[in-house]
Amino acid sequence: MWVLKFIIPYMQSQLLGNLTKEHSITAMGYPLSHEIKNNKLFVLISGYLIGDSKNKKNLLRDLKKDTRLIRMEMMDDSFGFWLMEQYMGNKVFFDPEVISIKPNIIDKEGNYHFELASWNRKKLENIIKVIETRVYAGKLLSFRQEKVKTITITSFIPNLTGRQKRAIELAVEHGYYGYPRKVEIGQLAKMMKLSYSTYQFHLRNAEKKLMPHLAFSI
Repeated sequence: MWVLKFIIPYMQSQLLGNLTKEHSITAMGYPLSHEIKNNKLFVLISGYLIGDSKNKKNLLRDLKKDTRLIRMEMMDDSFGFWLMEQYMGNKVFFDPEVISIKPNIIDKEGNYHFELASWNRKKLENIIKVIETRVYAGKLLSFRQEKVKTITITSFIPNLTGRQKRAIELAVEHGYYGYPRKVEIGQLAKMMKLSYSTYQFHLRNAEKKLMPHLAFSI
C-alpha cells in the first residue's frame, strides 16, 4: 500500500485543535464513519483524551457548547464517541479507498497528525494537493509504498482504571520508556501526587493489562 504521513498545523477554526491547545490535552481520534447531508460533512469518531482529569472535563464542557458537536457519549472522562460536523473540505480524508492506520492525533499545540494508507496512489496524491493549499498549510512528512503490518486502535485502553490510565499516560508523555530514560518513577509519582509505591503499583498493573494486547498486535 501507499502510506502518507503529514501534519496540519494549529488553526483556530478547528474545533478540537482549538480545545486541545486551550486545555493542554492530547486527543486521539479514529474515524468510524461519515455522511454528507445537505452539503454538510458529518463524521463519527471514536475518541480518547490524554491529560489531567480536570483539563479533560473542561475540554468536554467547552466541546458541548459548540454547535458543531451533534452528539457525544463518554464512557468516562477519557474515552467516548463524538458525532461532529466538519469543514466540507475535509471530505477528501474520508474517501472509501483511504484508511487511517493509526488514530489521528491532535497534540497539545492543536496540531493534527495523520497517517493514512491506500492501494490507490492517486487518492493520497489528491490529499497532498489539498493539505498543501493555504487553507491547511500542511507539512508532508513522508509518502512511500510499504507493507502495512497492523492497524493501531485504542479499544483496550478503557479497560484500565482512572489511575492506571493516568499513570501510563504520564510515563509515555515524559519519556519513561525512552532510551535513555528521561524520567524516573519518583518524578512521575510527584506529578500524580502519589507515593512512589502507590504510583508504581498503578503503573505496573496498567502494563500488566496492556502487554498481552501489545504482544498480539505486533
